[in-house]
Amino acid sequence: MRVIKGFTVLAVLATLAWGGYWFAGSRALDRALTEGLARQTHLTVAGHRILGFPNRFDVTLDQPRLAFAGGAWSADFVQVFALTYRLNHLIAVFAPEQRLTLAGRDLRLTAEDLRASVQMEAGLDLPLDQVALVGSGLAVLDQAATHRMGVLRLASRRIAPAVHELAFVAEEVQPDPALLDRIDPGGTLPRHFRVMRLDAEVETDRPLDRHALTGTPPAVSRLTLTGARLAWAESDVTLSGRLTPDAQGNLSGDVVLRVDGWPALLERARAAGMLDPDQTGPLGSLLGALPTDAEGETVQVPLSVTSGDVWLGPILLLTLPPLR
Repeated sequence: MRVIKGFTVLAVLATLAWGGYWFAGSRALDRALTEGLARQTHLTVAGHRILGFPNRFDVTLDQPRLAFAGGAWSADFVQVFALTYRLNHLIAVFAPEQRLTLAGRDLRLTAEDLRASVQMEAGLDLPLDQVALVGSGLAVLDQAATHRMGVLRLASRRIAPAVHELAFVAEEVQPDPALLDRIDPGGTLPRHFRVMRLDAEVETDRPLDRHALTGTPPAVSRLTLTGARLAWAESDVTLSGRLTPDAQGNLSGDVVLRVDGWPALLERARAAGMLDPDQTGPLGSLLGALPTDAEGETVQVPLSVTSGDVWLGPILLLTLPPLR
């Protein structure tokens, strides 16, 4: 009986201690949010709430609005969750509709599900380690046009103190059909993309940690494109290598282009006016002479990019627009 009473007393004391920890932590978090939001001029909220007793801190921000260079973002709410014993890992759940203003254009993003995960390395500075954003059933409304995506994934991973790998992946992408019919009445452009992907490395002038939230935000000192993929019904194009922009935004570097279904792609490019008719024949002969698979549909092409000019050997294929 004494043993049972002893365990009961210990259980009650542990529960009270854990509950006291949660209430003390929630008050400290509430104070930090209130003071932090008061100092921020670019982020405003109508109010906030903290729930989740006893094992989580669940923060709801009502009517958040974020202003940034060239635009703004707002939503009805955003919820941020953290386990009380793992505060360096945050989960964010977004409202079904996000409102964006970019370069003077008003956009609306709707999603069946949209959430993010942010992981920071444990320590005093809390350097950013990994970020992932996943959405499903998305639609982007731009004036009278509606573009749809089955799945959207954004991710970053720290590979050095101030260097992060980035990946953007969109699956089952359907641009607005009416818009495509207006700009491409001949139907030379694909109407549905199975995969759109972009990979990059970003280096900042100082690490992305808790100190980045105060003072001047970290600036991008280097952006390197490391890969891309575009796949639709009859073709799958993959780019691997490294392309780095100069001060004017013109890309330079060496890449390898893998094309599954290259004859169909070459015909699309010719029909869309992306290639000079005089180049189509020689280019087709050159691609046909490169190593391919057994069916002759897949080819790997080494390309050199100099100040935006894309070269296949001595042939200038096209000139890429600057990134800025």
